[in-house]
Amino acid sequence: MANRKKQSFNILRDLKLTQKIFVIFLVMIFLVINSWGFTFTTIIDFQQSFESVESYAFPSVIATSELKDHVHISMLAVYDYVNTGNTASKELYQQQFQEAFGAEYELFLLSQSAKDFIFTQNFNDRLLAVYNATDELVKIYEANPDSPELHNKLENLNILRDEFNIFLENEVTNQIGQQIASTNEEINSTASTIRYFLIGVALIVILVIAFVLSFISNDIRKPLKTLTKAAEQFGKGNFVKIHLKRNDELGLFAKTFNKMGTDIAASQAALEEELEKTKKLDAQKSEFLSIAAHQLRTPMSGIRWVANMLFEGDMGELTKEQKHHLGNALENINRMVTLINDLLDVTKIEEQRFNYDFVQHDIVDITNNVIKRFENALTEKHLSIKVIHDTKKMQAEVDEDKLGIALENLIDNAIKYSHDKGKIEITIKKEKQHIICSVQDHGLGIAKESFDQVFTKFFRGQNILKVITEGSGLGLFVVKDIIIKHQGTVEFSSEEDKGSIFTFKIPIKQKHTDAEKMADKVRSDRTSDADPSTA
Repeated sequence: MANRKKQSFNILRDLKLTQKIFVIFLVMIFLVINSWGFTFTTIIDFQQSFESVESYAFPSVIATSELKDHVHISMLAVYDYVNTGNTASKELYQQQFQEAFGAEYELFLLSQSAKDFIFTQNFNDRLLAVYNATDELVKIYEANPDSPELHNKLENLNILRDEFNIFLENEVTNQIGQQIASTNEEINSTASTIRYFLIGVALIVILVIAFVLSFISNDIRKPLKTLTKAAEQFGKGNFVKIHLKRNDELGLFAKTFNKMGTDIAASQAALEEELEKTKKLDAQKSEFLSIAAHQLRTPMSGIRWVANMLFEGDMGELTKEQKHHLGNALENINRMVTLINDLLDVTKIEEQRFNYDFVQHDIVDITNNVIKRFENALTEKHLSIKVIHDTKKMQAEVDEDKLGIALENLIDNAIKYSHDKGKIEITIKKEKQHIICSVQDHGLGIAKESFDQVFTKFFRGQNILKVITEGSGLGLFVVKDIIIKHQGTVEFSSEEDKGSIFTFKIPIKQKHTDAEKMADKVRSDRTSDADPSTA
């Protein structure tokens, strides 16, 4: 017996969630249809009960009351006619008796049972007795108003009238009471049936709710809670195996989750191994770039210095052709030095050696100093550059050298990618506790499909490569890192062949403690002493 129960429970547990929900749905539909059917029949029963009261009890009361009134009026009219001989009273009593018989006929039509017919027959006999006695009294009066029988007939009529009134008071009241009691019994029976049905429905609803709650708790909530906890642990890097012994969707999901976790754990181990190798390779790459850049920087600086001396004529006058070729060489040397500096900056960023010393500086002054470095380039391309700012002083807590590098890269790009005889606009403004600086050109612009790569290393737009082949593609990567280190943000908007605008926003006051500033200053000093590029 116990094994059968366990087997039945397992079958129910292993049903698919959709099947369980479908069963619950069928039960709910059964309850709804059953309730609707019972409600419909109950409404019909009540309707029939009230129709019975409306078509049986109430008309009986009304007809009986009218009949009693007609008999009473006719008796008064008879008495008046016998005493006064008024013919109008005679007509009135005859008319009232006719209407009384009409009301009595209505009672007959309303009869529904054998008791009703017996009651109506008794009613008719008594009414006829009163009518016959009244008719005899009138005939004797009309034959001889002074007849000695007149008094006896009048007393007999009074006796019949009193008996008729007693009959009306007792028999009619009892009859109507029985009719109302019968109708009331029907209504009470219907109401009692409704009560029992509602109690039954309430018990079934409670059972269904208990089943649904148990189903939700045991079949959905608990497994989902287990799965959720496992997923949370998995998100933290801890694989937890799920134990759900069931064959429904959640059980299948648990098996899939366990397999996925095992596969991911294996893949993660392999990835971690590859990551370690990649880190070593990155470190070796960064070290190689740093060493190569440092080794190249010193001789290139010497070569540039000698070339400049030759170009300026410090070692004798050059021919026009010699100066032309030497100028081209100097231009390439400068590009090489710029590339070496960019590589050094990138390796410092990757090795977290790009240290910052935040001090109050005027952003306008820093910008103007950077612009001076590009006077020759601006002249060669016939470009105009304009600095727009709200006030003369725009003080902010920045690292002057690093922010200068960021501005230098942005202005260099604006000059490089502007059309000849164009213009560049630099706008600096203060907004609450921030300084906002934007550099706008009206040149080549950036293709929309390249927007998501703009701040990545070695990025150069396809439309730009077709026009200008030189460039490392490292400038904007360095700009973004510098601005982020200043606790700021950088963004851009661009349209191909219409130009670009790069905007960065930095706080006026850096959120650093004095101890952190001192530590940064010490690290900066030590790095400057150890780095030959700063010499």
